[in-house]
Amino acid sequence: MADGGTRAPTLLRVMDVSAGYGKLRTLSNVSIDVQRGKVTALVGPNGCGKTTLLRVLLGLLNPQAGSVEWPQGRVRVGYVPQADASEQIFPVSALEVVCMGLTPGMALLRSPGSRERADCQEAMERFDVARLAGHPFRELSGGQRQRVMLARATVANPELLVLDEPVRGLDFASSAKLVSSMRDLALNGGMAVVVATHSLDLVANYADTVALFKEGRVLAGPVAEILDDAHLTDYLGTPIHVAEVDGIRMVVPGEMVTRSVDEQRP
Repeated sequence: MADGGTRAPTLLRVMDVSAGYGKLRTLSNVSIDVQRGKVTALVGPNGCGKTTLLRVLLGLLNPQAGSVEWPQGRVRVGYVPQADASEQIFPVSALEVVCMGLTPGMALLRSPGSRERADCQEAMERFDVARLAGHPFRELSGGQRQRVMLARATVANPELLVLDEPVRGLDFASSAKLVSSMRDLALNGGMAVVVATHSLDLVANYADTVALFKEGRVLAGPVAEILDDAHLTDYLGTPIHVAEVDGIRMVVPGEMVTRSVDEQRP
């Protein structure tokens, strides 16, 4: 389980950032620290501002107010966008997809060399998809494609890994395996991982820091402090209970807990 109590070096600091598109503001006064070796999860419904913040972090969108500070200077960034159906159209192999992460546009200009292919194979082994190197990317399952995309995003050894809804459309087992891989990258590689997701159960067990998005505002802090009954009940607008069984946190509707207690009464 994630432990948000250990302080790690800050890779980037979001300071009172407000952002949006034209006159539409989707974020207001957001502050979050992203640390090396930690997983930071952004949680909220569609349209709440998670992707807007990711675009700010990636330098694709300038804040309307506030700033993003890099205490150690700018770093290498890997990015896994939301699954796009168009990615399944092109007749490329899984290995070729991973090689695209080495140099922007490389696949369009030349074939990768033997050293580059070896680096890509190593990245694929890290995510248990090396055996799929020669398979057409479009024929892979959703979970396999996501792991190939993670290999592509990490083949150049980024210091910051940004993922937008990486487990969308996956079952819980596939999602847990994928998020566990991200957790290992943070712990063992010293990488900072920022992931936008809807899954509170995965966040509760694999993230160190969580930011709850609601109507353009954010409540952020260590998972153990933010993912409690009171915060989640207020955030979701319905009674929520966070249970822990055999070291695993589960986020369940409060009415289920009440019903279970009532059923056990004589």
